[in-house]
Amino acid sequence: MKRKISLYIGITSLFVGLSGCTSYVENINVDPDNLTDIDSKNLFQGVLLADQFFHTSSVARDAMIWMNMANGENRQYVALNNWNNTTASEFDDSWNTAYVNCITQAKLAQEKADQEVNPRLKGAMQVVEAHCMGTVTSLWGDVPYSEVDIHSKNLSPKYDSQASIYARLQILLDNAITNLNSQIGAGIPMPKGQNDPPVDIFFKGDYGKWIKLAYSLKARYYLHVKNYPLAKQNALLGMSSATEDLNAQFGNSSYQDFNPYYSFLVYDRDDYMSGDSYAARLLDSNEALYRGNAKTNEAARFAYNYQFGSDYFSETYMLNIFGGDYGSYNGKFGSDTNMPLVTYGEMLLIIAESDARTSFSDGLASYNSYRNLINSGYSIGIGNIGYSEGFPDDASYAFSYDAYDSTDFDAGGIENNTTNVLTNQGALLREIMQERYVYFIGSFEAFTDFGRTNNQAEIQLKTGFTGTPQRFIYPQVEINGNPNTPSPLPSITTKTPVHN
Repeated sequence: MKRKISLYIGITSLFVGLSGCTSYVENINVDPDNLTDIDSKNLFQGVLLADQFFHTSSVARDAMIWMNMANGENRQYVALNNWNNTTASEFDDSWNTAYVNCITQAKLAQEKADQEVNPRLKGAMQVVEAHCMGTVTSLWGDVPYSEVDIHSKNLSPKYDSQASIYARLQILLDNAITNLNSQIGAGIPMPKGQNDPPVDIFFKGDYGKWIKLAYSLKARYYLHVKNYPLAKQNALLGMSSATEDLNAQFGNSSYQDFNPYYSFLVYDRDDYMSGDSYAARLLDSNEALYRGNAKTNEAARFAYNYQFGSDYFSETYMLNIFGGDYGSYNGKFGSDTNMPLVTYGEMLLIIAESDARTSFSDGLASYNSYRNLINSGYSIGIGNIGYSEGFPDDASYAFSYDAYDSTDFDAGGIENNTTNVLTNQGALLREIMQERYVYFIGSFEAFTDFGRTNNQAEIQLKTGFTGTPQRFIYPQVEINGNPNTPSPLPSITTKTPVHN
C-alpha cells in the first residue's frame, strides 16, 4: 500500500495548506512540507465526499455492465462487457479513493475526535469507515484492514480474512452507536446561519439518523454473511422512513459536483455506455422479459432508470441522464440526482428476505409491506413521487405495486408461471431477489447479491463469456506495492470466501 500512504500524505498536506493560509505573507518562513495539525471537523466533510464518490465511481459502472444493467458500446467499454477482460489497473483509482481518501481519513478524524473529547463526531466517522470498508471487503474479499496504518509506519499491511473483517465491522458499528449516544463534546458542527452549508452533508447533524444508519449497515453486513436472523433484528432498528435514507449528494453548480454517472455519460465518454440490458427489458412492458403483471406496473420505474435510445442515440436503450444540467424531469442518472447508498427500502427488503427464508407466510407479509412503500412512489423519481418526465398526469408513467396473495406464488400463479416452476416459498424468494436486482440498479448491492445467493434472482447475464463475475480483482498498485497481496491472485470469477 505504498502508493496509498504517499498519496494520503499529499492530500493531507494540500488540505492543510489550503485551509491554513489567511494571507499571502502569513507564515512565509514556515516549511510547507512539514505537516501542521488539523481538527476533526475539517476532515469530516472530506471523508463524506470521498465515501460517496467511491460508491458512485467508475467501478460502479463496471458492476452495472457485468450485472447486465448496462452495456459497453465503444472502445475499451466494449471489451469490458466480458468481465474476464478486466485488468488489475482498472481498480487502482477506486482502491485509492476507498483506502486513502475515505478509510484513512476517517481513522485520522476519529483520532482527532478522541483528542478533542468529541465522541459523537467520532461515532459518525466510525459509521462512514464501516460503510466504505464493508463495501471494499464485499467486492474484493480478503483485504487489508487491521494493519492499515494512518501514520505510515506499516507500508505492507497484512490481508485479513473477509469473515474477520465483517466481524470487526460489527464491533466498530456497536462502538459507533455508543459514541453517537454520548452527550459529551461539541459533536458535529452545525451551520451558524440559515444559508451556511452544513458540514454534515448527509444528515445535517441529526445523531438519530446516524444511529439508524449504523444499525442499517449492521443489517446489511449480517445479510452479506447470510446471518439472516441478525440481519432482520438490526434492520428493524435501522432506517424506518424515507427521511432517514443515506443519499449521495450532487448538484449543478459546476462539473465538479455532478453525479459521476452523469459526468461520464454526457461530458466524458458520451458514447461508451448505454442502457441496453437485461434490466431494461425486465422493466419494459413491450418486452417478453417484462416482470410486470396484473398487480405490478413498472412503467414509471422503467422511465426513471432508462429511456428508449432510438429517440436520442443509436442504442436500443439509454440510461436516463435527464436532470438539472441536461434539462427535463430528473432521471436516475441526472446531473443533480442524489444516488441512494443505504435506504429504508433496503431495510424492508432485508426483513422480507430474512422472513421468506424461514416462512412463506411471514415473508409474504413482510414483502407486501415493502410493496406498500414503493406503491407510494418511493425510490421512483425525485422526492419519491414517481416519475413523469415533466408530465405528472401522463398515464404512460404510472406505477402500481399491489399486495400479492399466497395463490400468486402457487404453480401457475402470476409469480410462479415460468419454465422454472418453484415451490411457493422458492417463488417468493425469487421475486424478492429480482426486486432487489431492479431496486439496486447503479449500486454494488446487486453485485453482492448475485454471489451471495448463487443468482437466486435468475438474472440473465451476457452470454458467450467464461464463468460469472463474483468479485473485483486486486488493483495493480497493490500487487506492485504490497508483498502480502494474495498469491496466486484470485480471478474475477472466483467467489469471495464468505460466499463459497
